[in-house]
Amino acid sequence: MNKVFILILSLSLLNSEAFSQTKIFEKIELGFSGGLAVPVGHFKEISIAPSLEPVPPGSIPERFQGFLKNEGGQAELGYSLGLNLTYHLTPSVFISLNYLKTQHTIDTHPQQIYYDANFKSEIDLNGVPFEVPGRLESDPYRASLFYIGVGYRLPINRLEVRFTGLAGMNNLEFPFYSWTYQISETTSIPLRPFPVNGPVPTNLREFAYGLETKLTYSLSQKLNMNLAATYLRSDHPHDYWTNTLAASILYEIQDEIRYRNLAVQFGISYRFTGKE
Repeated sequence: MNKVFILILSLSLLNSEAFSQTKIFEKIELGFSGGLAVPVGHFKEISIAPSLEPVPPGSIPERFQGFLKNEGGQAELGYSLGLNLTYHLTPSVFISLNYLKTQHTIDTHPQQIYYDANFKSEIDLNGVPFEVPGRLESDPYRASLFYIGVGYRLPINRLEVRFTGLAGMNNLEFPFYSWTYQISETTSIPLRPFPVNGPVPTNLREFAYGLETKLTYSLSQKLNMNLAATYLRSDHPHDYWTNTLAASILYEIQDEIRYRNLAVQFGISYRFTGKE
């Protein structure tokens, strides 16, 4: 009799624990998304002046000193990929763990146009005109963002509107660039960043925060599709040395990339509920 009682009690406890774990599991939602990465504000603006060689007032710069981005990141329309894990605390409140990857090419054409108009044509000591072709090439902006969210959901029949506050880290890869001056048919001089103290940073990791608005439509009790607009921002200060033509002068560059991105994404999510 005692053995039967102990067996029934054990089964009851196991069933209760399994039921509790199932309830927790049913509150979890896993989502995938992809779409556009839209640069905003300073991140997309074009600014040539910070890149020009500093000279006394009224003088004309002779060359570009580097490719500074503190006033204009010159980011172009890019793409974004996302992954999120959501836990529904109550029918209205949820928390989420999120990953977002974005990539933007950098528009180097404004510097190229300015160089061709102002620096390309030269005159030698004999008064003979000649040209020094130059070109600017740059890596794209590549960002990996990890952040948490706290949100509120508002159901409207099969539709649902979600508002989420976001905070986390943005690991932005340093976008290496090079100015290359073609001195002759066989000789070119590249201008690239190099260290001040230690290596030029390859990862610019800084705090990021933002907001998300998401419109969700329920396809079934487990499957949802959604359209989201996620705004994230972060500031990435850094410094490095660069040099002018023929390495005659060194400049210490103190720069900042002001990441401002709006990810407009279509996604699908699966909720681990026990009912179909």
